[in-house]
Amino acid sequence: MRRFLFPSLYSLLALSAALLAIRLAVGPFHSPLVNVNSPVNAAATVAIAFVLLTLIAAKDPAATSAISKPAWLDLLVLVAATALAFWPNLRTPFVYDDYTHIVQTSHATWRILTDAFQREPGGHGLFFRPVGFISYWLDYQWADAHPVRWHLWSLAAHAANTILVYLLLGRLGIRRVSALAAALLFALHGSRAETVGWSDARFDLLATFFALCAVLAALEFCRTGRRLLYVALALCAALAVYSKESAFCLPLLPLALLPSSPRPRWRRTFAACLTLGAVCALLFAYRWWALGGIGGYLDRTGVSAVWRSRPLHTSEALFFRQWAFLFFPVNWSIPLEWWLRAAAVGFIAMLVIYAARDGGSKRRLLAGLAFLLAAVIPVQHLLMFQPDFAGARVLYLPLAGLAIFWAAILDRTARGKLAWAMAAALLAFNVAVLQHNLGPWRTTPAAAAAVCRMLGDELANDPRPVFVSGLPDRLEGVYFLSNGFPECVEINSGQAGARVHLVDGSNETVPTGVRRFVWNPVQRRLGEKR
Repeated sequence: MRRFLFPSLYSLLALSAALLAIRLAVGPFHSPLVNVNSPVNAAATVAIAFVLLTLIAAKDPAATSAISKPAWLDLLVLVAATALAFWPNLRTPFVYDDYTHIVQTSHATWRILTDAFQREPGGHGLFFRPVGFISYWLDYQWADAHPVRWHLWSLAAHAANTILVYLLLGRLGIRRVSALAAALLFALHGSRAETVGWSDARFDLLATFFALCAVLAALEFCRTGRRLLYVALALCAALAVYSKESAFCLPLLPLALLPSSPRPRWRRTFAACLTLGAVCALLFAYRWWALGGIGGYLDRTGVSAVWRSRPLHTSEALFFRQWAFLFFPVNWSIPLEWWLRAAAVGFIAMLVIYAARDGGSKRRLLAGLAFLLAAVIPVQHLLMFQPDFAGARVLYLPLAGLAIFWAAILDRTARGKLAWAMAAALLAFNVAVLQHNLGPWRTTPAAAAAVCRMLGDELANDPRPVFVSGLPDRLEGVYFLSNGFPECVEINSGQAGARVHLVDGSNETVPTGVRRFVWNPVQRRLGEKR
């Protein structure tokens, strides 16, 4: 079976890689045999074929290694690389929901410490994230409405999570150099532009921090059996799931790491998972009561999108679509720079070369993949990414599983030249993608702030209220103006946001004696409708 499967998958990988490389080099192309417009399908095929080939080539499970001790130099490298990558975005203005949450937080008092846990007024709500909103209030005490300070918090939280991933890899027995390379991938993956560049993604940063702390506590419990760690498990679980609901995958994460765990520790692993499961079940029941239902984003009919999941849709998202963006996390909606094209072709070539060689430890490879798939279960209905890669933040925690997967590959031949070349190509490509993706997270928030200042000037010169319609939800993959617009005007111009009213369509009736502004998508500005 292997003799047939391996060459078939390798041929599929080589063909898809060639098509993807041509698409990257020359753009969309058409030929008598094949047409390639969107690169997403080819990218997904390359990624899945590489994963399957790596599993087929993996050797028998490696003997359990001793825990790798963290090196201070490695931690400094991780923090410095993270800071250097995101430093240019520190002065980026707020955008989208940032404005709403900051204005709301500015009116909050210490009562938020209890009010955040109260039932939603009316009994129907979307999200229950009390820990996340309390963190907003705490940060407002020193950050006020200064974007740099809010972005510094996001950068610090991302650096902390990167260190936790490095420690997790060490707990799994990954050698130091492989753990460092994989942790750098977690820090510099192209999907990080949205999570770190957008202040409102702090919910993902917080949930991941506490979830990783819980996983590390579970591994320590499996190693030592200390019952006091049950307290740490329960506390971290509560903080994680009440930071963001995506952390309800937590009971599955230690279970996903079973393949890399010695068999004598399995019983303790099950005990840790049962503890996490019990805590999460109780907290989920309270969340349901507080929201009056499951909550979450609503579809056009007003029903939670969670209930609209379909088996075929879920299967495509989990086992095809997301892999295109896990391996090639590119915002395809904006032109690709030459250096990104070059890095992508180099990375694709290394995938084809490396897939023909030995894989890593099968146990660790399976543990990484299981961790990734377990972590995306709560967000599976959000994985059908469009080419602009909006919504990339939902991959923040699952990327820890991808880091384990790549660490297992690199750890197999950590001293070989091919492993060094693979690590260099992997990191160079993701650094190039990250800088490409960060560009719109500088320009789009600046454009949104300029629009809000312009409307503020109009309000300052005319006492009449204004009605605004046609505001786009996204621009170049970045959330733009449709949420938080009145608050954006207030923060950027000093004019009262209460004077700004949003309407759904340009033909909707508005009161007489007011001014009407409509978004012009060609000129990318508001124009007054007379």
